[in-house]
Amino acid sequence: MFLSILKFAKGFVLVRLSGYAPERFFNLCSNHDILIWNLVYTEDAYEFCISIDAFRELKPIVKKTKTKLVILKRYGFPFWMHRYRKRKLFFGGIVLFFVLLCILSQFIWNIEINGNSYITDETILAYLKEKQMSFGTQKRKIDASKLEEELRIAFDDIIWTSVKINGTKMTIDLQENIKNEEIKKPNDGKAYDLVAQKDGVIDEIITRQGTPFVAQKSVVKKGDVLVSGRLDIIGDDETVTGYQYCVSDADIIATTIYPYEDTFPLTYTKKFFTGNTKQTYALSCMNYYFTIPSFKKEFQYSDKYSMQKQFKVCSDFYLPLSLEINTNKEYIPKQLTYKKEEAKELANTHLLIYLEKLKEKDIQILQKNVMIEFDEKNCRVSGDITVKEKIGIFVPTEVLPAPEQPENQEGIDAQ
Repeated sequence: MFLSILKFAKGFVLVRLSGYAPERFFNLCSNHDILIWNLVYTEDAYEFCISIDAFRELKPIVKKTKTKLVILKRYGFPFWMHRYRKRKLFFGGIVLFFVLLCILSQFIWNIEINGNSYITDETILAYLKEKQMSFGTQKRKIDASKLEEELRIAFDDIIWTSVKINGTKMTIDLQENIKNEEIKKPNDGKAYDLVAQKDGVIDEIITRQGTPFVAQKSVVKKGDVLVSGRLDIIGDDETVTGYQYCVSDADIIATTIYPYEDTFPLTYTKKFFTGNTKQTYALSCMNYYFTIPSFKKEFQYSDKYSMQKQFKVCSDFYLPLSLEINTNKEYIPKQLTYKKEEAKELANTHLLIYLEKLKEKDIQILQKNVMIEFDEKNCRVSGDITVKEKIGIFVPTEVLPAPEQPENQEGIDAQ
């Protein structure tokens, strides 16, 4: 590959050799370390490639061997320059293009985010834009190590980050905390109670810190204190002499009920695609957007699918220029009505999706009690879902004044 580039840069010619003693010609070329390649015998003559500098050294050898050389084709950058030597604007455009590439190479034009599932790309890109580290930012203004730390501080669910800049592309790899649904324990130096955020029956309670107010099989209401962050200090006479405060810490599992409701119309619109498509194109450069006109007839009903391709010079050298390809697929809308069996199947599908979302939050499904009803226009699903889940949210503990101490009886008698 490198040798081919070098040959093109220096220039070479394809020549035809004919005459009395071509074998002697090749021997003399070998003795003088003259390189030839792509040697082919055709019609009582030899054709081969040779560099421009080596071709200039062939005159005495041709004369000595009484052979004849004819140039068939010229290749390489020197001949290309000579061919377009009078086109000043063309060469000026090439110079301007490379200058522009050098300028654009100092900025970030593509951002790739990997490893995120809970935090969306849009959220991270909005944060980068707020910190002025987004598209169009100079690479020298981005401190990769500092950005890694700032991302971990800004998003509590991110436990590891890596920021790399290659060419005009910034790659952000991150890892999220799988247990991001769990309620985080406060760490501000204040005392907190664990309070029920919904009604339920306690199945299990394991207290690590704090004073438990409930036990197994206790019925609790929303707002009830489950574990208090206030610890009583008991004196010798079994009376409360003071309080000690902490952040409650416990695993509390309860049986709770989720009310479920789902309503959808029995009539719906179904799209029947005709197979006809229409493509439109648009160019975007930095903050400018240009739609390429299309002279095809617009569809009355169509779905639009967009795909964007960003231009790049090589794998990591992206440019602030993108081509948007929009594909419109024509369809004919028709009003249809669900049959009862179809409506029940759709209602069950909705219920299964809801239950899967609960399971993703580590909620155990115990029982489903739902009913499906129909009227002239709608299908209604309602009922209760009994589950087993962790309950308890942190609420600041009420700080009580220290209890009054009884007077010292012995001191009174002494007087």
